[in-house]
Amino acid sequence: MNSRERFRETMVCDVKYAIITNPVSGKMTVDQKRLKLAKAAGILNAEIHGLDAININDFIQCGQELARRCDVLVVAGGDGTLSDIINSIDTAKTPIAYLPLGTGNAMQSALRYKGSLADIAMRIKNGQIHEYDLVSCSAKRRAYIASVGIEGQIIQLRDQYLPQGITGFKAYFKALLKSYFREYKPTAAKIVIDKVVFEVKNLLSLMVVKQPYYGFGMKVVPRACFDDGHLHILCITSGFFKFIFGVATSFTIGNRVGHYLTGQHVTVSSERFMVLLIDGNEGWEANAFTFKVLPNALKIKC
Repeated sequence: MNSRERFRETMVCDVKYAIITNPVSGKMTVDQKRLKLAKAAGILNAEIHGLDAININDFIQCGQELARRCDVLVVAGGDGTLSDIINSIDTAKTPIAYLPLGTGNAMQSALRYKGSLADIAMRIKNGQIHEYDLVSCSAKRRAYIASVGIEGQIIQLRDQYLPQGITGFKAYFKALLKSYFREYKPTAAKIVIDKVVFEVKNLLSLMVVKQPYYGFGMKVVPRACFDDGHLHILCITSGFFKFIFGVATSFTIGNRVGHYLTGQHVTVSSERFMVLLIDGNEGWEANAFTFKVLPNALKIKC
């Protein structure tokens, strides 16, 4: 080993990691999560925290305390858990890393993670810190996937299937069909992207994202990029067969349905109230939302 390699090995080993995971997210028990994360924790020489949190406020406080004590905060969970941490700490100051332990795991696809949690932990350990953009959602929350329209309805219905033991993409697809045919009513909307106005008669979905993937490996906005300083916007109007075609192609060549645009500032106002979805988490209901790009707002080691 030459001097440069020895220096790099020293720097890799000197990084102090802490792993945080939400005890109530997903279907695994606390003991199952601890066992699942054991090898990754050993590779990163990190303790596992958060499993004794009794509510979301407890969990967030734990993340904030860890961010002050570690060099890299490793979030183990799904996109919702990762989003909670991103909105709880200064991610431009404290780097994070991600161990996929959820269902959809859009971030896993965005970071092109392959293999076991131990394989991913090794990549994190040997990886570099990258600066990525985020999306400001009405100045209330930050996201890497934000959407208004049918997705919020789908998530609400999907959660109703979980107690029945229907999970994963099957629950998502059943909720999609029920949302489209029974629950969701497309609405007229005005979308303004960098002062250019678009009138939409039947808005099915408006996605404002910073990376291509939605979840389950679905490449919904293929040209989206984490570090280009732009918002990537996809507007889909009603049309069931087109919508299903888009879902199908998102698993292969990438979605080819909808109107794709880029910009730095987006506003949307609609005749009816819509639910905002933030990284797989249900946000709030309103008939007007604003989105703007937050350059270099996320430091992530990968």
